[in-house]
Amino acid sequence: MNLPEGFHNEIIEDKENKLYTDVDNIKSKVDTSPLNSGGASFKTNVLIKESSSKILYKPSIGAAIFGFIFLAIGLGVLFFGIYPLFGNNFNFAEVEWFLLIFGLIFATAGGFMYYMFYMPRVFDKQIGYYYKAYKFKIHDSNKSASKSQIPLNSIIAIQLIGEHVKNDKGSYKSFELNLVLKDGSRKNVVDHGNLKSIISDAEILSDFLDVPIWHAGSIKA
Repeated sequence: MNLPEGFHNEIIEDKENKLYTDVDNIKSKVDTSPLNSGGASFKTNVLIKESSSKILYKPSIGAAIFGFIFLAIGLGVLFFGIYPLFGNNFNFAEVEWFLLIFGLIFATAGGFMYYMFYMPRVFDKQIGYYYKAYKFKIHDSNKSASKSQIPLNSIIAIQLIGEHVKNDKGSYKSFELNLVLKDGSRKNVVDHGNLKSIISDAEILSDFLDVPIWHAGSIKA
């Protein structure tokens, strides 16, 4: 193909080499430690291709069940805690306060899990943004990046990090999938224990965004 007058292969190659050099410089400076310490031991999210221009994460069955267990236990204990009120003319002296507090903690935790697991995580080429929110805020789209919205053209790589997590109940492996931005900062997308799924997601997103995958290795927590 003939290039427009004034354009030369040398100029194009120079720009491409500069771009690769810039990316390599950023790669050498990007933090390779886990962005979110911990993470789930099971698969929490499933990557779904909604259309040729939109890919999004939805909660896995395991995540939905996990959140439901906490919510169900919490609501059940809450019920038994306040049940004496209905048989004693609302005498608060009969309330099982320990059960009430315990149930409230579990119900709140379960509700929060549902809220976080079901929060959309969307890569949308039509609007040119990745966002993690229940609603995309159009009036904020002119900002370069925020906690919930990131321009797709600011993403230069997909970063994978493995983490060996230890706690009182034992140990497990968790894997992060992070977005690396032009300024060298990172944004976590998912963090769970299914390595096969994480790698598959990274390959799909790499093709969709046309960016490389950077493996940061595994780290003990």
